[in-house]
Amino acid sequence: MIAGLNPWITMWNQPRSTIRAIAFNRPTFGIYYLAIIYALQGFFFYANWWSLGVRTNYPFYLTLGIIVSPLIGILWLYLMGEFFYLSGRLLKGTATRRQLRAAVAWSALPFTITLAMWVMLLFWSPEYVFIQDSGPHSSIFINFITLIAKIWSFILLIQSLRELQHFSTGKAILNVVGIWILSSVLFFVVFSVLRQFVI
Repeated sequence: MIAGLNPWITMWNQPRSTIRAIAFNRPTFGIYYLAIIYALQGFFFYANWWSLGVRTNYPFYLTLGIIVSPLIGILWLYLMGEFFYLSGRLLKGTATRRQLRAAVAWSALPFTITLAMWVMLLFWSPEYVFIQDSGPHSSIFINFITLIAKIWSFILLIQSLRELQHFSTGKAILNVVGIWILSSVLFFVVFSVLRQFVI
């Protein structure tokens, strides 16, 4: 509990009051767990999208994902925090780096559902989990859930920036979209390079 709130519950529907309580009381609360969760579900997504399981059995990629996700997740957290700090300064924002890292991490909360779906697929069809659209349990539904998680994460991040940076909705959207484009290109390149080493 932080300032009478349970962030794991209240962030879903009270993002502004929740991120304010986190950022001004315990800005590192939960952020590393969330960063690792975000990275792990992203790793599973790309492993499935590229059908890496065709060439190598799933235990290899499951183990690799568990090993590299802490590194990737924490790197993602600090890079995104820095991106939002620098871009926020250009837009006259006032939040600190620690506060913005909290905003980035907690906006990724919806991806906990995505990771849970990947874990269920691992139990149901482990040999097909890293092969796109194969086996008795398709990954299409998980990809649909991932899309919803991305939309909700986008909304949470906008609300968090509005609160911490004292931005208007328009300015927060501009900030998020700009950084989203930059980070999407960057992380696609990173995963593409990683692919060359794991195939």
